[in-house]
Amino acid sequence: MIKKLIIALYTLTIVCIGLATVIEKLRGTSFVSEYIYGAWWFSALWALLTVSACAYILQRRLYRRMTVMLLHLAFVVILAGALTTHLWARRGTVGLRTGNRVTSYTDQHGHPQPLPFTLTLSEFRIINYPGTDAPLDFQSVIQCDNEKEVIVSMNHIGQIDGYRLFQSSYDSDQGGVTLGVSYDPYGIAITYAGYLLLLVGIIATLLSRQTHMRSLYRKAITGVMLLTSLSTHAQNDLSAVDADIAHRIATIQTYYNNRICPLNTVATDFVTKLTGSATWNGYSADEIFTSWMIYYSPWEQQKLIRIKSRDVQQLLGIDNPWASYSDFLNEYHEYKLKDAMEALRQGNSPIDKKSLTEADEKFQLVEMFYRGQFIRIFPYSIDGNVNWYSPGTPTLPRSIPVKEQFFIKQSMDYLTESIVTGQHDRAVEIIEKIKLFQQSMIGPLLPNKSKTKAEILYNTLRSQKWPVFLALTLSLFLCIVTLTLTRPHRLLTLLGRGLGGGLFLYVTLLLGLRGWLSGHIPVSNGHETMLFMAWATLLLTLLFHRKFPVIIGFGPLVASFCLLVSMLAGSNSQITPLMPVLQSPLLSIHVMTVMCAYALFALQMLLGIQGIILATHHFRKQRDEALERITAMSQFLLYPAVALLAIGIFLGAVWANVSWGNYWSWDPKESWALITLMVYAAPLHKATIHLFQKPLAYHIYMVCAFLAVLITYFGVNFLLGGMHSYA
Repeated sequence: MIKKLIIALYTLTIVCIGLATVIEKLRGTSFVSEYIYGAWWFSALWALLTVSACAYILQRRLYRRMTVMLLHLAFVVILAGALTTHLWARRGTVGLRTGNRVTSYTDQHGHPQPLPFTLTLSEFRIINYPGTDAPLDFQSVIQCDNEKEVIVSMNHIGQIDGYRLFQSSYDSDQGGVTLGVSYDPYGIAITYAGYLLLLVGIIATLLSRQTHMRSLYRKAITGVMLLTSLSTHAQNDLSAVDADIAHRIATIQTYYNNRICPLNTVATDFVTKLTGSATWNGYSADEIFTSWMIYYSPWEQQKLIRIKSRDVQQLLGIDNPWASYSDFLNEYHEYKLKDAMEALRQGNSPIDKKSLTEADEKFQLVEMFYRGQFIRIFPYSIDGNVNWYSPGTPTLPRSIPVKEQFFIKQSMDYLTESIVTGQHDRAVEIIEKIKLFQQSMIGPLLPNKSKTKAEILYNTLRSQKWPVFLALTLSLFLCIVTLTLTRPHRLLTLLGRGLGGGLFLYVTLLLGLRGWLSGHIPVSNGHETMLFMAWATLLLTLLFHRKFPVIIGFGPLVASFCLLVSMLAGSNSQITPLMPVLQSPLLSIHVMTVMCAYALFALQMLLGIQGIILATHHFRKQRDEALERITAMSQFLLYPAVALLAIGIFLGAVWANVSWGNYWSWDPKESWALITLMVYAAPLHKATIHLFQKPLAYHIYMVCAFLAVLITYFGVNFLLGGMHSYA
């Protein structure tokens, strides 16, 4: 009776949380905070589930198994901490202006509450990345009663007598700030104790010789087409910069996306956004970018801008997906999409918003190119602040000496003249003088030659699509053949090892280059997390393929799909400075552990498909042996997968508490991560839930369970939104 009650309450809790995320999208965060997450019945549901689980543990005398007891006790303590926070924590905001004394804060209900101390803002400062105007951190220097100075910044909370102060926002004049206020000494302490207890329980479970996982391990270990083409330059009269000169220009540093990088990065992004590829008609991105910069008139006529929408094609007066810059302008040099964009802004456009906006963005991209926004190659430091200027900037600060002003305004004209007249050596000399100018202005801030070469290599790798499609084709073939076999074939195993090893080296190179160039562990956005998931999947595949040969047929496919998603991530593939709140080592560990868990869940999903096929196989003896191995392997992977997800979730909670003063906010991604944990935790209770003792039912469940992972990662990002939608 108690077991059925627990299953019903467990299922109801999952359903309530899932529905709450949908209702939040429709009615807003404040609505679900008041009527669901903050409602008495929601707390009562959790309390009833906890009491029922404790009663069942006592009834079955599970307390005699220390590892099991530790795990379940940890969740009881965590829930007790959450309840303590919900009932007794105090939260709000306090506004500070420089020099003003403040003795109260505003709570979440809008009522002023007294503080047991006085706060005074001494200074607020924005710290930028060196040589850029991209914010690295926001810092508030606070003076307290006892003359104690407290610094509050992103990922560094100020603490005064049990009260925690964290950055929320700042005034436009930078003369004031709004800080979050939190007072929750007991709830946080209890919750953190639960996290620690959970970690101990997970380690004890994974290492214990008495767990079901150890027996599963023993059972598990006993029982393309390559299309390439070589392109050459089109034989036409189109004026183009010499390839060597174009490459040399592309190594000049520029200020782009709030960072210093070679012009090759700008060229790669520019051409890829226009054409969908980093090359066109045999020309590289460097050649197209520099040629358009110098021979702009003929390049305006080239059909290299891809327009997918038929409606937009009609507006531009073209009858195929390729348009030139000139096609966007009528005979009076007026923008053809102007009226359509105005109708879109007013909400009465008959044309699809995405298609029209995409076309407009491509036109505006060329306009930005013409305004020199992509060629800010002349840095100058004034009063310690570095400003970057484009060639030919008409008005420069008077503090810049006349000689330097002349060089900024005229050097590119001389370079253009040299290229047009075919003076190769003189062009090279001017390019080197531009680099020397940059060195003399901000030498220590510029990337060195090794980093420049590494970024050009990275741009080449990330712009190539054929490796991903080749890997996807081969891995799909490998997976299909594996699913049809009851025992791994030696030839397929060799193919899988080769494909997995090659992919692993490729993704390792991508991640290594990106991490080195960005200066942080590359797990900060959707593109990077998909790359890391591919890397983690391949690593697990290579580590375990000797013990579990069947995994070699599935790992490369999961990794290839991750690479495909990362390739489709668009602007996320660009390297940009981290948002200040994301500059925490806890974030990197949090993302890496969660993505490793997702990789294991993906492998279990594919194992589930093979398990379903085997369960309906006609040859009983072969079927039973293979099905037992597949099931044992899937269940074996389930333990570390759930453990990694649990650790990742609670590391994320600690990071949130350090950054925002709140370890759990029922954000849609938090909620769905919890749902995923609860969904995958159910099969761990195989001994008490007899459904999971049947291989066919178990594998069907594992295939369906992966839907929770897909919603957590993709559904939240693209449909539900929230604070985590950037990832």
